[in-house]
Formats: sequence, structure tokens, C-alpha cells
Amino acid sequence: MSAGTDHLARYLDSPLATYRSGETALLAEYPNTAAVLAAAAAIELLSPPHLVEVVPAERTLLLVGTAARDLPALTALLDELPVPEAREGTAAEVQLGIIYDGEDLEEVAALLGMSSLALVAAHSATRWTAAFGGFAPGFAYLLPDSDVPSEDGGHRKTSRGELPRGEVSRGKLPREEAPRWEVPRRAEPRTVVPAGSVGLASHYCGVYPRPSPGGWQLIGRSDATLFDVDRDPPALLAPGSRVRFVPQRATARASATALTRAFRTRATAPPPRSVSRTALEVISPGPLTLLQDAGRAGLAAIGVSSSGAFDQGARIRVNLAVGNPGRAAVLETLIGPLVLRAAAPTVVALSGASAPWEVRRADEPGRAPRAATTAAGVQPIALDPGDLLTVGPATEGLRLVLAVRGGIRADGADDGAVLGSMSRDTLSGLGPAPLVAGDRVQVGDEHGLEAIPAAIPPNALPGAPPSDLHTDLHTDLPDEPSGEPSQDAPAPRRTLEIPVHPGPREGLLGPSALSQLFSTTWRVRPDSDRVGVRLEGPALPVPAGIGSLPSEPMVPGAIQVPPSGLPVVFGPDHPTTGGYPVIAVVTRAGLDRLAQAAPGTAVRFHPPR
Repeated sequence: MSAGTDHLARYLDSPLATYRSGETALLAEYPNTAAVLAAAAAIELLSPPHLVEVVPAERTLLLVGTAARDLPALTALLDELPVPEAREGTAAEVQLGIIYDGEDLEEVAALLGMSSLALVAAHSATRWTAAFGGFAPGFAYLLPDSDVPSEDGGHRKTSRGELPRGEVSRGKLPREEAPRWEVPRRAEPRTVVPAGSVGLASHYCGVYPRPSPGGWQLIGRSDATLFDVDRDPPALLAPGSRVRFVPQRATARASATALTRAFRTRATAPPPRSVSRTALEVISPGPLTLLQDAGRAGLAAIGVSSSGAFDQGARIRVNLAVGNPGRAAVLETLIGPLVLRAAAPTVVALSGASAPWEVRRADEPGRAPRAATTAAGVQPIALDPGDLLTVGPATEGLRLVLAVRGGIRADGADDGAVLGSMSRDTLSGLGPAPLVAGDRVQVGDEHGLEAIPAAIPPNALPGAPPSDLHTDLHTDLPDEPSGEPSQDAPAPRRTLEIPVHPGPREGLLGPSALSQLFSTTWRVRPDSDRVGVRLEGPALPVPAGIGSLPSEPMVPGAIQVPPSGLPVVFGPDHPTTGGYPVIAVVTRAGLDRLAQAAPGTAVRFHPPR
């Protein structure tokens, strides 16, 4: 064998193209799913330093580094990936029991030109491969093996750079008899699809891990536990998993999955094993108060988003102000007012939206409360037992962030973390439930914490250059917002300047779309939330067919352009994959600003300066 042939036999094909996706991520494009999964497997074996996420999709692979300086090394890595050696046990199948009694079974059979019995036989004879995750934790997009080239030689370079097709269903179903599995989504999605439902859409098969809306054609149901936060790994089906559906006789309806049970309140869980104490009692939580921390990194491949505080800069500032580690959990309150009573001597700090706060001392009845505003800077506030702290409502901005010395912990084992984080993911329901009146805020031990510093500026991040500080809210607008802000939200008065990195898919939309994105003053819609900030303004030009692209991995800050042409900026609780092109990605500092964008706020995007 020549040296050149040996080189071809040992390395994977380079990606067709690579694109920058925001500050720290790289999107690589491949010809098919098999090439994506091979590259993901090779990277997993290499475990390169500074790699936070590896997220495969149908034809693309997302690599997320820790900093922009990691991107050249990640690009070079993709050009020299060795073929992953076969490992024992990797070919093992996951068998899912299925009862074929779905509401759409007859209709799907007719669409595929076969009887219902033939559909059941073909579906259960097909071996499926989990191509990528998304939509919800534990949801895997399954492709029939007729659409996924085999790993036996299929991932090695050939003289023409092609990947040979694999077998269908271990030879049980000849290729000429294998259905194409092209099934359209329902014209009208169901408002609720039961957990365990097995559906088909496009050329995918999937099993719903939890009750949720959905437009897939339902052919059956399974009682398999697809996602369990107490299992390692939590997802039953990871990218590359082989799946076989095993028909079962109908008896009783499937019981609730472990994931559904995990989403219930953890109030009945055993007490924390680590040291904790009650620091505060919730008198009024305001419209929405959540526990948030730095988020869940490294789980996007199984459909779990990063979540975490929307305004991460505010989270870091308030923790530093009370001497906590920067990653400690905080309270994130929408608008306010938030009313808390101290249950023990403690120290808190506030940042985020501009809002008044006051402390009524329990031992000073009748005296005027101590009052200030978050706009004056982030300063520690000492509370004694019985003191009443009222924060908000916000006068400008949207989210208030509060830290407690010792770091907030949730009820449950250890510190109450779910998959390594105490963040509440509003899309999937992972993490501690929103706070309600009567809840007690638990904190950790203060031993070993830093000393409480003097007050710091409201928007400063220690060590950050001026360009990274989001202090450039400017220019009072002479005109009124075109969209009506929600009744409880503060009236926006200023334009938010949001830095973005163009791409990765601005080329699909054309240069005029990117130019219009930058030249337009957008308004934040009232239906915005932690999943996405929805914008209104003149629609961007959108080419025909843009809504049927293969799903790709998403990052926080991704600006998707749906067929309507109205951009949506993904927040911390975004879906991990999406099918609309991303024209640009907001920087981390820009996301902190968008976290404070109340309905009606004017927004302008620009490249990083």
C-alpha cells in the first residue's frame, strides 16, 4: 500500500465547508449524516482541549469552543480527523417496544401506498439510526439505515470522496422493497401529543419523550423511558444509536415516563445532604422568578439547551458583590416587584434592570425604609432577620438579578442541581420550578467566601475592556414604539445597540437581507421570552423553499429568519436544533442587553466594533 493510499485510508473527508457561528462556535457542513456522525465520533475520541460542545445534525456538525481564539484550531482539527476505530459494543441496538395504534396509522399507510399491516412490518423491520437530538431533551431524529451509509468502510476516504450506502435492516428488507419514509407533517399540528407517541415526518421517525405540541404523523406509542435526569447518560438515544422497534400487543395505555415525573416539583425530595440554611422567605415572587446559574454545557447533542441566566453579566456582578464564586446560582425576576423577608442575617446584591428597592427594618418600626435604585451600581445590602426587601417594579429593562451570600441552592439532593445546573429551562421544564409565595430560599455555607467588596458600577465586568461593557444604551427616541408593550412591562425609552457576527447562513439569504438586518430599527414583540426574542419590522427578503432546510445545531443568540422574514433571536432556553437559516449570531454582551429588552424596545444590529 502506498503512503498516499495509507493516508486516504486513515483520515475522514474534510467538511464541504466551515462557517463561523458566533463568537466561539464553528459550523461544519458534510454531504450526509454518516459523515457527520463519523466526524463527531472521531472528535469524541480525541477530546480536544477547550471544546465545550459537539452537536451533530443531519448534514452539519457544530463545535463550540471556550473563546474565539479556539476557532482556528478547531478548523484545522476537522481537516485531519482520523477514522475512528470500531469499538466493542458500539453496534448494540436499542430495542423500543411499540404498540401500532397511532391516530394517523391508516393515513400514513395510504400516503406510502401500502396497507397498515405492511407499514407495521416495514417499520419494525427497519433499523433506524439516531442522527441528532433536538426539540426536547431525549428526542432523537431517527433516520432509516437506507438513508445512513454503513460505518464498515463507509467513513473512509475514497478516490471520489464518496460514502457507500449501507444495508437496510440487516438484510431483512431488500433495498428495492424499503419504503422511502417520506411523510409530510400534519397541516394542523396537535396542541398536545402524549408522551411516548411514535411519529413520522419528512424522512424521520421520532418518539416524543414528554407531552408537547407537535405536527408529526402518529403511528404508535412506546412506554420506553427516553430521558431520565437520574440516569447516566440521561438520554436513552444519543447520536449514532441504532434503534429497532419491536411490536407489542395493546394492553393498557402507557404510564407516565420518568421524564414526566422528573418535571414535577421536587418539594418532596429528601433534604440536601450538604450544608445549607434558609436565608430568605418569598412573600411575593412577582410575575416570574426563577433560579438561574451559568447553565448546562455539553448536553446539546441530546436536546438539552444551555439555559442559565439570560443576563450573565448581571449574574457575575451580583455574585462578586456578595463574595460568591461567579458560577453561583441567583434569582432572575421578570419586572418585579419581588418581595422577600430575611429569615437569617444575610447579604444580597441586585443588578440587571433599573429598578427601585427598599428595605424595611424589622427592629425600626415606623422609620422610613432604606431606599435606592439598581442604577446607582451593584452594592451589597445587609439584611437582619425579619427585614423586608422589596425590589421593583423595573423602570427600565426587564429582568432583575439577585444574589445571596453563600450561593442559592434548591430543594433536593445535594444542591438541587438537575444535570449539573440549578437553572430553570422554561422550554423543557428542567430544573427547579418557578418560585411561589411561601418558598424559602436556601443558601450554602459562607465559610471560605471572598470578602464583600465595595460597590461596583452597574454594567461593569471586572477586567473587561470598555467595548465589552453594555453601557451604550443611548439616544432617546422621538417617536413612540410601534408595538404596544405588555401591560406590566416598563415603557422602553432607548435604542439597544446589539453587536452580532454575520453567518453562518447569511449566504442563503443573500447580501440584501444582511444589509437590511443592519439598517433596520427593529421592535421587540410582546410574545418574546427566554426561548426567543421576536422582532417586528419590515420583513427580510426570504428565498422560496427556505423553510424546508435540513435542521442544524443552534447556539444562544442565533438570529433565525423564518419564511415570514421576521427575525427571532434565540435566548438561553432555545431549541438545540432548527430548520431556518441563521443570518447572524448575537455576541455574549449583546445577549445581556437583549435580556433587558422589554416589549416595544427599539433594537439595532451591527457588526462587532
